[in-house]
Amino acid sequence: MLQSTKLEMVHEMIRNLAAAVSTAALYSPDHPQVMEHYARLTDSFHSLLSKDAELLLALVDGELLYLGKPLAKTANVERLLRYGTEQKVGYIRFAKGFSTVELQQLVKVLLGKAQLDSLQQMTSEIQVGSVDISAEHARPIASFEDMTDEEKQGMQNQFDRVADQQELEVEKISSVIAGFIEAFRQHANPLLALVPIRMQDEYTFTHSVDVGILNIAQGMALGIEGQMLHDIGMAGMLHDVGKIFVDREILNKPGKLDDHEFAMIKEHPSRGAQYLMNQAGIPRLALFSAYEHHMRYDLKGYPQPPQGWQLNICSQMTMISDTFDALRSSRAYDDSWDFSRASGLMLQLAGEQLNPDLTINFLRTLANMGEDIESFGDSREQQEIKLEIIGCSCALANPRCG
Repeated sequence: MLQSTKLEMVHEMIRNLAAAVSTAALYSPDHPQVMEHYARLTDSFHSLLSKDAELLLALVDGELLYLGKPLAKTANVERLLRYGTEQKVGYIRFAKGFSTVELQQLVKVLLGKAQLDSLQQMTSEIQVGSVDISAEHARPIASFEDMTDEEKQGMQNQFDRVADQQELEVEKISSVIAGFIEAFRQHANPLLALVPIRMQDEYTFTHSVDVGILNIAQGMALGIEGQMLHDIGMAGMLHDVGKIFVDREILNKPGKLDDHEFAMIKEHPSRGAQYLMNQAGIPRLALFSAYEHHMRYDLKGYPQPPQGWQLNICSQMTMISDTFDALRSSRAYDDSWDFSRASGLMLQLAGEQLNPDLTINFLRTLANMGEDIESFGDSREQQEIKLEIIGCSCALANPRCG
């Protein structure tokens, strides 16, 4: 349960934000009375973000969610919901370091005086996203076999475009994500949508589809909806694009990687994030996940972050999806694992490589879909071999997970 003091701080922040928007509606976003609200808002955020890296508010089905749970509908919550709903805002994300100018722009967005994407062009400290309306009209995709040949080829073509340094056709990836989301909303089992292991000849492509699906399943289990859920799925789908720039012989090498080969592998998060950064229409969460998905929960992975680095929660979800699908997949250097063995190892990694709370949520979600969670009894030597195989878990000598 959230500490009452933290919830009180969140409500104080909402009160100041709602007051700033309401006052700006009467006067202007740069009126002196509104500027006073900006100062109070900055102070409340300074206290709230003293420990947390960011604050995310989601507007879903007439509710304002914080950490996936609806906040009590006070007058200020209702007021902020009304402004956000009118402008089709699906979420608002705050990070440390935003300025008064950026707050003014947020107020303009909530008043309909500026476009939603104007903040993205201005800053990364305050971001808003629109409500995902594409999934409402999407063709449900309940399994990989449900994808038409055209959809499968279209997706494969996107990964080929990455290899050729061409611009992504983001709408094609987005429509597939929307199709999976729509099917899952209709109570399709996300596990049945995973690419069958026997079909995993083009690993980077099929693994990316699976991680996108598993990210969606995690997000829905956490109560995330709308544009944020769509972006989380996109982040999973695109997390490994940097692998496409790595020599295929290194990726498929059956033996242990040498130091040079390992160095090449370690470059793929940075190369993937750099590529996505130059693509139009890519969600910011996809950039975070591409760059951070091998950093580990304890930040002992790669790229090595500077002191005080805070992992994005979507990146932590992607790490879990990435690890699980790598274990269940048949690779050149290892056979696939069944669910009980994979879940047993993931529980061991929780708290070091993987976020423990998100890992438990992930495994519980899969268990509720019909899987049994059991630990396995491998010897210490066998465990070390398996840990090496999913090396992003422990940064050993053969890190090719995902």
